[in-house]
Amino acid sequence: MGFFDFLFKRKKKQPKLKLGLALGSGGAKGFAELGALRAFEENGIEFDVVAGTSIGSIIGAFYADGYSSTDIFELIRRIDASEIKSTFMINMDTFGLFGVIDRTIGSKAIEELKKPFRAVATDVETGEGFTFTEGSVAKALCASSSYPPFFKPVVIGDKRYIDGAFVNSVPADEVKNMGADFIVGIDLSDHAVKPAGLLARIFPTYQSKVKEPWKIGYDQSDVMIHPDLTGYKAISFGAMHEMYDIGYNAAMLKVPEILKRIEELKKIKK
Repeated sequence: MGFFDFLFKRKKKQPKLKLGLALGSGGAKGFAELGALRAFEENGIEFDVVAGTSIGSIIGAFYADGYSSTDIFELIRRIDASEIKSTFMINMDTFGLFGVIDRTIGSKAIEELKKPFRAVATDVETGEGFTFTEGSVAKALCASSSYPPFFKPVVIGDKRYIDGAFVNSVPADEVKNMGADFIVGIDLSDHAVKPAGLLARIFPTYQSKVKEPWKIGYDQSDVMIHPDLTGYKAISFGAMHEMYDIGYNAAMLKVPEILKRIEELKKIKK
């Protein structure tokens, strides 16, 4: 090996470790995910690829387009939660939150976001998950977040979609499919609740194919954060600050492990 070949080899850039984030479903409990994002920001942890389900898809899309946890909090906290509490089966695209999305990232295509992003929804007819990897951000987020009985299914083409929480509440597998070397998942779900039973009552033809929609997240994540949100519900918007703090503290407890394992992986990839 010549001298210049040696120098070139020494200076050759090491492959970058690709960090992935899987954001789970949970309605208003998503404020805990924003608290977790703040903890990551404070510790210099930046994710390269993101996937989300329901509120996780909304937060994930904003994150993928460069919004900070504070930016997203300020956008989401202004929504009128009374729309959900007082109305049955409204159109998702008329819900106040989607006015916020339309004014910000809604006109973009998924492939135009600054980071790779995916959103997971459920196909009402087949009972299977569907992953949005391209096309309208607004439509993907509507489909991923349309949770019955509060919202009607979202129709795209000849398909009807509802919330992805029924099949894949923490889509770490999608993050892995995007090439992530290390995956952090955030699970907001109450594992005692079986969502498939609700769907069978609303859509008699629906056949559940997933009994534990959070299981994929635990199987595919390297680190799972599960904030203790006992007593909080998907419509607990009045407790946004408390849930934010719970998510922040839960993530901070995991930060040392995350940083340690990232450093270990960096050494392996050298």
